[in-house]
Amino acid sequence: MLVEHDPAVTIAAIVSWLEESAPIEAAAEPDDRLSRSGPRRPRLLDEPPLESDAIFRSRGEDILELLRSGADGLSANEARRRLAVYGPNQTPPPLGRSQRDMVAAQFTGLPVALLFGSAVLSFATGGLLDAALTIGVVLANAAIGFSSENATERLIRRLSRPTEHMAEVQRDGNRLTVLAATIVPGDILVLAPGQFVPADARILECRDLTVDESTLTGESLPVRKHAKVLDQAPAGVADRHNIVHDGTIVSGGDGRAVVFRTGSGTEAARTRALIDLARPPRPVIEEELTSLSGRLALLCVGASSVVFLVGLLRGEPLLAMARSAVALAVAAIPEGLPAIATTTLALGARAMEREQAFVRALPAVEALGTIDTICLDKTGTLTENRMAVVAVAIGEEVRRTSADGHGHGSDTDLLRAIAEAVALCNEANLAMQTGSSTELALLRFSSDVGIDPDAVQQQSPIVGLQSRDQAHRWMATAHRRNGADYVAVKGAPDELLALAAHELTEDGLRPLDEERRYRILATNETLAREGLRVLGVARKEGDLRDGLPDDLVWLGLVALADPVRAEAQEAVEIFHRAGIRTIIITGDQPATALSVAEAVAVSRTGIIPVVDGANLADLDDQALGALALRTSVFARISLVTSCASSARFRARAGAWR
Repeated sequence: MLVEHDPAVTIAAIVSWLEESAPIEAAAEPDDRLSRSGPRRPRLLDEPPLESDAIFRSRGEDILELLRSGADGLSANEARRRLAVYGPNQTPPPLGRSQRDMVAAQFTGLPVALLFGSAVLSFATGGLLDAALTIGVVLANAAIGFSSENATERLIRRLSRPTEHMAEVQRDGNRLTVLAATIVPGDILVLAPGQFVPADARILECRDLTVDESTLTGESLPVRKHAKVLDQAPAGVADRHNIVHDGTIVSGGDGRAVVFRTGSGTEAARTRALIDLARPPRPVIEEELTSLSGRLALLCVGASSVVFLVGLLRGEPLLAMARSAVALAVAAIPEGLPAIATTTLALGARAMEREQAFVRALPAVEALGTIDTICLDKTGTLTENRMAVVAVAIGEEVRRTSADGHGHGSDTDLLRAIAEAVALCNEANLAMQTGSSTELALLRFSSDVGIDPDAVQQQSPIVGLQSRDQAHRWMATAHRRNGADYVAVKGAPDELLALAAHELTEDGLRPLDEERRYRILATNETLAREGLRVLGVARKEGDLRDGLPDDLVWLGLVALADPVRAEAQEAVEIFHRAGIRTIIITGDQPATALSVAEAVAVSRTGIIPVVDGANLADLDDQALGALALRTSVFARISLVTSCASSARFRARAGAWR
């Protein structure tokens, strides 16, 4: 470093200034393979690496000190300086395939090498026309393959263009809305429902904070977060309860978090880097064509050698026999084979494009015909990736709904009472699509039943609120309607039952006895075992006194889930009729994954073994291979687990296409 300074300034003052204003050093990549995700970044001297226990096991104020930040956030000048040091908070685009690589791929492989060889031999023996035709076949074959693959690659690049997001941060003690690309380590994020999390950050404080982490973990339900210190470093992303990750969405609550990773250092960027490092196995058609070409080459050389030797033994001229042997070898090589194969694959790719399916590499078309196992993601693939009320327990009856969340009916006052209560005890906005996915699902349920959530909320505005917290797992809202006070409550069924004295039935209010409480809890347990999120619903006349609603009137249970797509079961049935085995691989919980697997009949035998991904790391290769052949559902799988196990799966589980 070259420093220009006033001669009157002492060396000690310069050193002190450098230590305070430029505390950076070059960071070593934790894994050289991940350097493809972007250039190496400097880091703060005291910034702990993502894997360090310090991030999870240190208090918020200690993390702020490590990141040289404060409770009021960074200053504007410091934020600009760090942005110059770290660069924009952007994930590098996917590597993809360059046009040069795609062109080179068209000229690799033994079949093309044989065609080039035959062209050279034809040219050497005077067969200029044959040589030109052979080279023409090779070039036409390359043009067809390159044009198809290049078109798909351009489409993938267009779909991968980054989207600009805004984020709310605290700088100089003021809340500012800035571009997510300008976020730097040490920034304080202000978290609110519906907000996009722009970087990896440690939570400093929060209130009822829940985050949708399905993009990283596959977990369809929002994950509850807190600011407390963890007892031990978590094993996976899903267990980092005091961290919010880049690319996730705040579904409920609010809070503040300090950024410690941006750009290519975030968990989302590392995930993308691992995906970029993955290399698919060699397509079957390439292996078969290479094998066929090798056998043809041996046969051609053998036959030509025999003809050459027989001619010499019969006294034929050496040069004439050499030309005859070469001509025979060239004639025996099927020049049209690669062209026919490529053209057929290109026609198949065009047919798939008409069905809105795009092929990145032509050999994949043939591989689709040799599939024997398909691994399916759950969230967003088999399911709709949105919460919906799928069951309602009223009295002794449990009403199920269709896959899209409809079909509750509206023939009873009890159902309307539940719908009205969950519409009132709600902070979401259906029109603006703000709020947690659970509360939005409850509003959609109310609308399906025939309750207008907006009208009900306007007629009975919230005048008091008791949020869910660590002390009680329920939420209560106080309302005023026609001069009377009214309280709506939703939350953990067991806690609401403990506060309820009566139950609303078709015949009016009825006291809750222990036998009835037991049956309600049994219904709750049954629904929970199906992987559903179950909420109790209650109400009372009166107001909230000291935040403790007592003497509640029990209304019933509502069960929510990420509903299975209507076409998912049909698709799985088509796979099974084609003799293809189906497996679900998800980051979701085992109970939830099993319920989806049962809904789509993922196993042809009806027996659905489920394996928790946390147990895979302890298995040796032989046990892992045997497990892969008999398991239908892998739950709680993270990308790191998948990448670490994929090679062993392929090695031990046979030819998975």
